[in-house]
Amino acid sequence: MSPVGASDRLPLFVFGTLRLGHENHHYLDGHYEQMLAASLHGYARLHPLMMSRQTDGVVDGELYFLDDDDYEATLAGCDELEEIPLGQLVGRDYERKRVTVTTVSGPFEAWAYVQPEGSLA
Repeated sequence: MSPVGASDRLPLFVFGTLRLGHENHHYLDGHYEQMLAASLHGYARLHPLMMSRQTDGVVDGELYFLDDDDYEATLAGCDELEEIPLGQLVGRDYERKRVTVTTVSGPFEAWAYVQPEGSLA
């Protein structure tokens, strides 16, 4: 994988309140071109809102291909929701990390909000 950069335009993998039908989906609603069901292997949900590295874990969620026109604004809104400071990748409770998810269309590199490395949830 290439180095992670905050400006990399990857799709966004979500597994909690940003999913379709949940209370924070309005951050994504109308700002994506396509959504696919996806799974993230090597992680497990610690509780409904957090996931961390776990070798044999799998987290099911949704993969959003954000609109090019407002990609940065949409991602910035999601970062703000997850309390990640502007221009950063790591916040108090979450890290926006580059991961590889599996879909029926194959694997995709994506951003996902996960437990920060070294954090105790």
